[in-house]
Amino acid sequence: MKKFALAIALVSFILVAYGQHGPAKGDYFLLLKNQRTISVNTYKNDQLVEHTTHTINKDMIYATDGASAVALLDTAKNDLLIFDINTLNEIRLTVPYALKTKTVFLIQGSVFIGGEMISEMLVQYHIAKDEWYALEIPEEVSLPGKAIDDIVVNENLLIAIDNLVMPKYILCYKFSSTGSLTLSHSTMLKSNGPYESIYQGRITNKYFGLRSGTYSGDTGASGHISIYDGIDLKRSFAITSGMDDKGYHTFSDFVIVEDKIVVASKEKGLGIFEIKPNYFKDTDDYGMVKFNNQVSASRIRYRKLKNGNIKKLVVIPGTTSVVLTVENNWGSIRQEIIQI
Repeated sequence: MKKFALAIALVSFILVAYGQHGPAKGDYFLLLKNQRTISVNTYKNDQLVEHTTHTINKDMIYATDGASAVALLDTAKNDLLIFDINTLNEIRLTVPYALKTKTVFLIQGSVFIGGEMISEMLVQYHIAKDEWYALEIPEEVSLPGKAIDDIVVNENLLIAIDNLVMPKYILCYKFSSTGSLTLSHSTMLKSNGPYESIYQGRITNKYFGLRSGTYSGDTGASGHISIYDGIDLKRSFAITSGMDDKGYHTFSDFVIVEDKIVVASKEKGLGIFEIKPNYFKDTDDYGMVKFNNQVSASRIRYRKLKNGNIKKLVVIPGTTSVVLTVENNWGSIRQEIIQI
């Protein structure tokens, strides 16, 4: 374990590029190889290079720090595996807190786990110290039904994304090289409508994005991709596709590459949306500061993929290339690479 901890510590403060969850420290990224396997990869000479593989099940979520480690969490058992890519060493643990785990994140020598509160909502495992910490949750978020569904990071803060039960917040924590993170502040998210559930967060050096869904008895289900021009959450816009809209379609994944949003849709295929400065507003069309300005989903340029649907989008670190993980009608997986 000491060798493993040292390998993590040596890279813990090297930030060289932005991935979709924040500053990336290396070249490794994860891909779904088949229904029961993920692979750790790099991209060399215009080719995907596979380094290791790991068995998964339907209850497993996973993450990499991009430099040296992979974390795999079985959400049914709360069993955690931390794997060192370079030394091949493993740490196996059970999360010692009561929470319904929903997300796992790995950075700066720690694993962060978020979920729906039972006794805790966000916890940290410090690898070098072999210590667990329950992170502070502000009073306005510490409510039944609340959950942390995703985690992103900028250069200074770890950002936990609150989900379920209005209003919703981002929780910002200050990094520490010595132990537990400390709560810095929380900021309320803008809304896209009633009963909103947040599924996914993305962050770059310019934008903070969320994928979510709402439901109304009058209009049915709607999908949203909300983009903020910073984590102060003041100026934003949302792309919305609703069941009562002509050309309604769902959003299954998205990534942000420079000033473009890459969208995966089961019905439409692969979409590209160009972000323009005039889309960002302080309010919606009715002057309401609590809601996002709406931009038509018709501005997304789609192309249909042959023989399959996009299951996942992954940006290759340090590039503007995106790996499409495509599943065909028989459940087989293939990878396609596109340049944005």
